[in-house]
Amino acid sequence: MRRWLPWLLLTVIIGYMGWSLVFSDHGYLVYRQEQQQLQALQQQLKTLKQQRQQLAGEILRLRNDPQALEELVHRELGYVHPDEFVLIMPDQKQAEQPAAGTTP
Repeated sequence: MRRWLPWLLLTVIIGYMGWSLVFSDHGYLVYRQEQQQLQALQQQLKTLKQQRQQLAGEILRLRNDPQALEELVHRELGYVHPDEFVLIMPDQKQAEQPAAGTTP
């Protein structure tokens, strides 16, 4: 029995270390999950940097090009010149719905 006790103890210790290496709070599975999360965040950062570049270009364009600023005011605020007409089209969903009080 004394011959097998050290081997049994060594096997238990190695088994525990292997389990801890894979399944503990700092183990391989957690490491993989954090690597995937890091890659997702890096991709999100790349996308946000591209959006920032586009917005910076848009800001420079609006600062330096009066026509771009005028186009933005027309589009966002609905301003028109005195000699212009505005044609407002209903949304597709509103056009498909029957009018109130009518029966289909």
